[in-house]
Amino acid sequence: MEFSVINLSEQAFLSVNAPLLCFIFAANIFYACCLISDTERLKQPLKLILGSLVWFSVAYCVTLVLLCWLFKDVANYNVNIVSWGVVQYFVLSSMTSSVWLNFYYFLHIVPAQRALLVWLKRNIKSVTWTVLLFDSAFFLLCSAISTASGINNYSIYANGTWTDYWNDGLFNTEGVFIAISRVHILFGLFVMMVSSFSTAHYLHRHIKSVAQGGGFSSTPRIQSQIRVTVSGIVQGVLYLIYVTFYLLDSISLMGFLHFILSGWISSTVTSLFLMVTTVNLGVGQTVFRQKANQAFRALRTMCGVTDDVGKKQPTALSYRV
Repeated sequence: MEFSVINLSEQAFLSVNAPLLCFIFAANIFYACCLISDTERLKQPLKLILGSLVWFSVAYCVTLVLLCWLFKDVANYNVNIVSWGVVQYFVLSSMTSSVWLNFYYFLHIVPAQRALLVWLKRNIKSVTWTVLLFDSAFFLLCSAISTASGINNYSIYANGTWTDYWNDGLFNTEGVFIAISRVHILFGLFVMMVSSFSTAHYLHRHIKSVAQGGGFSSTPRIQSQIRVTVSGIVQGVLYLIYVTFYLLDSISLMGFLHFILSGWISSTVTSLFLMVTTVNLGVGQTVFRQKANQAFRALRTMCGVTDDVGKKQPTALSYRV
């Protein structure tokens, strides 16, 4: 079977990814500063989940830049495949964190009625820590096995035969872990979709019932809950689109399709996914929006711009020393 490689030129890759990575890196560094400075409002495990999302996004940007440099200046397949495994680890871990952010708001907003949900709500801190650590360790193991298998398979392909390639034990082990990780990702998609739409359904019924009683008012709490719910639905749809692409990319690499997507295309789609995730995170989280508003006001003040009515606006002469 002949395969066609769908590639992206280096110039096109750089022209698209350079601004995306700069935005993702700068925005998430700002988010990190917000999380560090906020010592009272955010409670655990929300701060842990947001911190994980921010950290994995920043690490992705740094690793992808290093990967581009290695692909260009280092003619070493082993180094390149190790770097690519690290990039995939950060992406998969970021996806898991976004799933748990949606699930956290589901437990926080929707009253728990089933015994399992009641138990999860009572032990949300320890459960979140355990799950995030387990997922991080699992994806790290998957990346390590995939990296070792890729190096080993390249050696077999270069020095042996295709029979040795398919009968290699490490290659088969990698296949098992790939299957488990894909099931894990699909389960995360299921959790994200169910939690997002369950939260939206509950808020719709709650607002409708209160409004029928004549007592509805758009309180800041309701507005915040609606905002994070809409943000969660957007993230769920984004997650669905990216998982579809990710599975298609995996199937093509396994040889079940007549084409293979290059690493540059996969990285570009991933950068777009993280960019929209970063924007959605800033819109949905009150702490980020308020800190951004404060920073914008401080910048306007430094520039001598004021919104107060009746105050004299600075003239051009006032800026002269």
